[in-house]
Amino acid sequence: MIIATKLHIPQSRSELVVRSRLIHRLHEGLERTLTLITAPAGYGKTTLLGEWAMTLEKPVAWVSLDQGDNDRMRFWAHTIAALKQAYPSFNEQAVLRHAVEDPSGVSLIAALVNGLHRISQTTVLVWDDFHHIEEESILKGVTYLLERLPPHVHLYLASRNSPSLPLSRIRAGNGLNQLDTSDLRFAPDETIEFFAKCSYMELSSEDIAAVQKKTEGWAAAMRLAILSLHEHADPASLVWKMAGTERDISDYFFDEVLARQSATMQKFLLYTSILDRMKGELCQAVTGIAESHAFLQQLDEESLFLVALDERREWYRYHHLFRQFLTAQLKIREPKQWKTYHMAAGKWLKENGYPHEAVDHYLAAACYEQALSLVEEMTPELMDKEWTTLCTWLSAIPDSLLFTRPMMLLTKLASQYMSGHVEAATDGYWRTIRRLDEDTDPLPPEEAKTLHAGLAFLAAFRSFMDRDYEYAVQFSKEYVEKHPKGDFFIGFGSDGDGYHPVWDIYVSDDSLRLAEQVLPPLLSIWSETRNVLFVAHLYIDLGKMHYERNRLVDAEKVMRQAYDIGRLYDNRSLATIAALWLARIAAVQGDEETSNHILRELAQQTSKKPNPHLSGKIAWFRAMQGWMHGEEKPVKRWLRKCGLRFHDEIPVSMIKEYDLLVSVLAEQGKFEEAAPLIERLLFMARETGRQSDRIRLLVRKGRLLSLQGKVAECMDVLEEALALAWPEGYIRTFVDEGAPVGQLLDHYIRLRQNQHHRPSHKVPLSYVKRLRRLIPQVERKVGTPHEGTVVVLTAREQSVLRLMETGMSNKEIALKLNVSLATVKTHINNIYGKLQSKNRLQALERARTLQLF
Repeated sequence: MIIATKLHIPQSRSELVVRSRLIHRLHEGLERTLTLITAPAGYGKTTLLGEWAMTLEKPVAWVSLDQGDNDRMRFWAHTIAALKQAYPSFNEQAVLRHAVEDPSGVSLIAALVNGLHRISQTTVLVWDDFHHIEEESILKGVTYLLERLPPHVHLYLASRNSPSLPLSRIRAGNGLNQLDTSDLRFAPDETIEFFAKCSYMELSSEDIAAVQKKTEGWAAAMRLAILSLHEHADPASLVWKMAGTERDISDYFFDEVLARQSATMQKFLLYTSILDRMKGELCQAVTGIAESHAFLQQLDEESLFLVALDERREWYRYHHLFRQFLTAQLKIREPKQWKTYHMAAGKWLKENGYPHEAVDHYLAAACYEQALSLVEEMTPELMDKEWTTLCTWLSAIPDSLLFTRPMMLLTKLASQYMSGHVEAATDGYWRTIRRLDEDTDPLPPEEAKTLHAGLAFLAAFRSFMDRDYEYAVQFSKEYVEKHPKGDFFIGFGSDGDGYHPVWDIYVSDDSLRLAEQVLPPLLSIWSETRNVLFVAHLYIDLGKMHYERNRLVDAEKVMRQAYDIGRLYDNRSLATIAALWLARIAAVQGDEETSNHILRELAQQTSKKPNPHLSGKIAWFRAMQGWMHGEEKPVKRWLRKCGLRFHDEIPVSMIKEYDLLVSVLAEQGKFEEAAPLIERLLFMARETGRQSDRIRLLVRKGRLLSLQGKVAECMDVLEEALALAWPEGYIRTFVDEGAPVGQLLDHYIRLRQNQHHRPSHKVPLSYVKRLRRLIPQVERKVGTPHEGTVVVLTAREQSVLRLMETGMSNKEIALKLNVSLATVKTHINNIYGKLQSKNRLQALERARTLQLF
């Protein structure tokens, strides 16, 4: 849920001292990656940044952070919303799609970097009150972003302390612009101007100098001094009494300010101090004061440490330091009653559509029953994206209460795991097991049964998501035995169209042999349960395995079952994934009519109910099919719309899209772009253990090398792919590439048969020949030499051609023939011309056809 007031640049009504030297320092940040402002509360960090932002002619993306932003999805969602609000051209949907596609969050940050690259103007992003952020996954994400931030993007960060970011590295690269307490202190001339603008009494230069000395230029203390001096009988004596630490000074002056308010205003200030943000109606519900809205306006007009959170000046918050003082006073003066104000706030917020904030107040008041009931209502929504928030709330509720609500205790364990607190989830799991075994405080039989079954469910899904598939089978069996309906947490964590992180975890991606072992028992266990969405996912996985093994009839059958489930339960994500596979199967069987019909239906469904994520999958599939069949239009259309570039950050969830980009770049002869991109993709596939991606990318790299004329290297890479694929029985990964890979396999087979290539990997030639037989022969095009064509090569050209056949590079051929490299290139170009070929592999293939060697 986006809170709009968090994206508003806070503004004050008070007349400000223009701090030109600091404004200049902040302008310098437009030449650096990061501007960091660190100082304790009350030094004017927010005020300074807000004032500076107003001096810019360009928009600023601003996020005011609080403790609740330690939820990774909430943090980045507000950041993305701020960027979209400030820069309308920013494509937030292209970034947000990765929120669920990659639970680690890395893909989202990678997509954010790409999105920032595509903003054409200077971009400023402000994170205010960053000291609230302690969640390690968020700090890692910010580090990742900082290390890859485009040159035109500048991050401004205000914090009470130095954040856990690689500041030394950024500073070493001259990317850090830093301001601290010593910079923010008011200089003597600024102090004089401050008192001249904000005070209506005359103080001597000595008195002002005393204020400067005793407050040490601390903005909050000086503002407090102004408020106290207004009505003090002897301003000079008050000034000279100022002494002590910042806390001493603030408490002293806050006492002065509070004491001068009416009794009703004092009550208003103290009671509303429990609120993170406030408006008139909320304040009235908490304080019982009918004039609450007028009181807020009065405080705003008097600039009494109140910050407006929106342009209409409807929502406000107190200055952090002032609020700390007020809440401390409230607990001292009303040690028992203050919780009732939290309860009143929670009730109003719940009834007026602010459930997130209501939960925080209920928890602060230790009203755990009310908090738990509200959290229970919100759980389906929170399971979509805000796992950390759910984890934080449920962790604040005593286990003794959660134990009586088994599903919420299970939800707590799930939220701990899904938010990255794996140790806490594991400890909680075993603690619950022990408590059930000890039976010292027994649950009713049905609730105990629910808890036992739920624990088995969580173990099964955790094993599956950790890719420990054998344990997933074991715990799935235990779960269904204890709860045959199998209807716990159906589709948990899914988005509005049914997408969930588990839908990108396929056993067949890791190992076809393992998929053949574990998918049948998993399907057997889950097929009788109500968790039909997981069953559909398993059908897709099984279909992928059958397809790769070239069992097309079996693949079509199980993909159809997955598609039917997706349609029946209106799960657009599963239905679309299954439909694309059905279109692919139809196409490779030669049924283009059925394939195109499926794609047209998908396009119509997406146009009626737009979904950028699913539209992107369909567009990619069309482009992939077009590329495989040599059709330029769908490929060009996809390239134009997707906006992918070879130097992008690559989200893990988009490996296949960037794989297609490599193919297109290679065909266009842009080898200097395609080569580094394929290496990055291969690294990612190895690091993430995606075996099927790795094999496909090695085949792609082999094709790229062949187009570059690097035949020997091409054969080595192709052999590596074959060595990985053979034990698993991969077929379609090679066959779907068509004639170009067929030519590579022909060349590999001849080299092996003629003993011109010594295998470095064990690959049976029978397997390679089987793959080759399944690839259709190349259809001859007009202008291609045929068997009757007479091609005359010179003796030297024939020598060069034979050496090309052995896989030698141009340089090696030059050394072998004792001629210059330029001479070899001339001979090769002549050969290409005579054989009407564009590259080495085509030339060799046509030379064999014409029996030139």
